[in-house]
Amino acid sequence: MKTLLLCTTFTVFCCVSMFAQINFLDGYIISNKNDTIYGKIKYTTPALRSSKVIFMKNGETEKVTYKPFQIKGYYVAETAYDSKIYDIDLSLPYGYGAFMERRNEGIVKLYYYWNTDKERGFTQTFIENDGDYLLEVDFVGFKRQMTRYFEDFPKLQSKIKQGTYKKKDLEQIVAEYNEWKDSEW
Repeated sequence: MKTLLLCTTFTVFCCVSMFAQINFLDGYIISNKNDTIYGKIKYTTPALRSSKVIFMKNGETEKVTYKPFQIKGYYVAETAYDSKIYDIDLSLPYGYGAFMERRNEGIVKLYYYWNTDKERGFTQTFIENDGDYLLEVDFVGFKRQMTRYFEDFPKLQSKIKQGTYKKKDLEQIVAEYNEWKDSEW
């Protein structure tokens, strides 16, 4: 009986230990000094990935939790997350920090942010022009907002106005704009 209890306890301990390690994936963080530090990152829910990152440096077992602006960002599961100011809560003077999923590279960046009001979760979409302020994409007034935003590129503006590009094409819109901007240099 004692042996059975000991074996069961050992088996449960091993399973729990293995399961705990499964959630950690290879990745890295970018420090505020722009250092890239490789290690393992706990892959959690989208809402938790937006608010914190749990990191273990390569070769170490100590877990360190970072919140937005304690680091510039992190990369895990082929996805980059950047520290950004989420400015929706008007009662706060400067908004609050969040890790936002960066969907592209280029002058205009596209970000997804998983928000939650404690009852439900939802994704918000933002664009940012060369480090300027984040603009939440208004999917109700999409045509009007995007034709204003990309007004310096009349060909793209025309495609949006004519309905060639719709809301579902936002990543393509941003990519085309960035290609055009790069060719201007």
